[in-house]
Amino acid sequence: MADAENIWGTPFIEPEGLNALQLLIITTIYAVVLYQASNLIANGSEFLVLVPAVSGIVGSIVLPILGAVPDGMMTLVSGLGPNAQESVGAGVGVLAGSTVMLLTFPWFIAVLYGRVPLNDNNEPVYSREKALPIEDRVGLFNSGIGLGPSIKKNTVVMLATSLIYLVIQIPAWGEDIPGEPLLIQVTHEHNTALIGAIISLVCFLGYLVMCFRDSKDKSTQLIIAGIQNNSVSLRAALRFADTDKDKEKLATIIRPFFSRYDQNKDGKLCREEFGMILNDLGESNLIKDEVNKMFRTTDTDSSNSISFEEFRDFLITYLTEPDRNEILKHRTDSVVCDEEEEIAADNEDEEMPADIKSCPVEQQMCRLICRASWMMMLGTFVVLFVSDPFVDCLTEWGTQRRLGIPVFYISFIVAPFASNASELLSAYAYALKKTKSSITTSLSTLIGAGCMNNTFCLGIFFALIYCKGLAWQFTAETISIIVVQWLIGGLALFKTTHNLFIGYLILLCYPLCLFIVYFLENIVGWD
Repeated sequence: MADAENIWGTPFIEPEGLNALQLLIITTIYAVVLYQASNLIANGSEFLVLVPAVSGIVGSIVLPILGAVPDGMMTLVSGLGPNAQESVGAGVGVLAGSTVMLLTFPWFIAVLYGRVPLNDNNEPVYSREKALPIEDRVGLFNSGIGLGPSIKKNTVVMLATSLIYLVIQIPAWGEDIPGEPLLIQVTHEHNTALIGAIISLVCFLGYLVMCFRDSKDKSTQLIIAGIQNNSVSLRAALRFADTDKDKEKLATIIRPFFSRYDQNKDGKLCREEFGMILNDLGESNLIKDEVNKMFRTTDTDSSNSISFEEFRDFLITYLTEPDRNEILKHRTDSVVCDEEEEIAADNEDEEMPADIKSCPVEQQMCRLICRASWMMMLGTFVVLFVSDPFVDCLTEWGTQRRLGIPVFYISFIVAPFASNASELLSAYAYALKKTKSSITTSLSTLIGAGCMNNTFCLGIFFALIYCKGLAWQFTAETISIIVVQWLIGGLALFKTTHNLFIGYLILLCYPLCLFIVYFLENIVGWD
């Protein structure tokens, strides 16, 4: 068997010199290696989430980027060889297959294993799940999952970014003429590909900014949820608010408390209601004259009542007094938010490794960072190293002397399961918890992966078209990707409950995508 060098100059077995069995074995080996490398990246990133100092950035920026690295790398290397116009079909298959697979198989798994009974209003009843026998929750229409409100926001972003494909597809429809020389097609689409790459980059950066802002808001939302179910006290809530940096955040957190203390609902606090606040803050030892004095000081407009703005300013002053701030900190050191405990229970797979958990506290963060770093670096290196020979094997399978099947179909089926199989296991683990929060987390991750493919991976593909002078001959593939995303996106937007029947419809979108491509290419005659 001859050796060949991939784009990194590293010797790999040349797939052209292998028989069918040997090619199958080497393809399987590369797929398993990519799967393990993708797991290293994902697990390393999740370890970093346990480090408070960087968890916000990791969850909102690092995780989405590294999650898209395997697919982005395979898309890139598919167009770097000498026969780029032919081999880039593998990259299109990876891009389409990854997007569609992540929106179908894991979604179906979430519905199948996470479903609970539905009441007469078609709403999931999670509290009764464990009390009901299995035969009462297996129906197509009487069992399902509930989608949290954040799903809609992420879905809108996914649908909007899917339209980036049209940046080059619409001009390709109008300018490409059947039988026209390839070089003329390239000339028509060259600048359009550059525009598409720029738009993809802008949308990619915008998506990361949105994720970062959402991560900052998440802790505030958890606190407010705890306030609303009476599991978080005023003292505990104030401990989370950094008034020196974000006074608006403090106002958001304390507004539910203001409504709670405003017992007569007149939009103001009387002297007795103000006394309740002081009592909850631990100032129960104040005498009546001291309470009256604080009330008059807080009532800046002398209206004999306290507005929300005055209430907010009082708490800001209260927190910035060194003595009281230290007392407040001491009193709330042992306060644990029940809502955070529920989230922690929903994410048991993200617990600290046992060997690190047993270390002294001062060493835990350092060891977590070290372990996460080497896992992510090793995983990324392996992905970069193996992507090119893996794509070569997929391309070889599509040649006439092998299967004679367009490389798009092979890449569509094989590559996503190699690079994203961990998402299937993750969806299964989240589904088994059978809570609305775990289901929402799982589906949000899948939709987020679709957004990354529509921006990060598509931007790489546009850059290939521009830099390598390739023609856009992927009309059928483009339409299939957009159609499937809009079908599933429509179900996510307009159906807050997905029963098992909808789960099967979503699963059928996977073969539907392949059928659309086949129909448009072989029946309609589009490229």
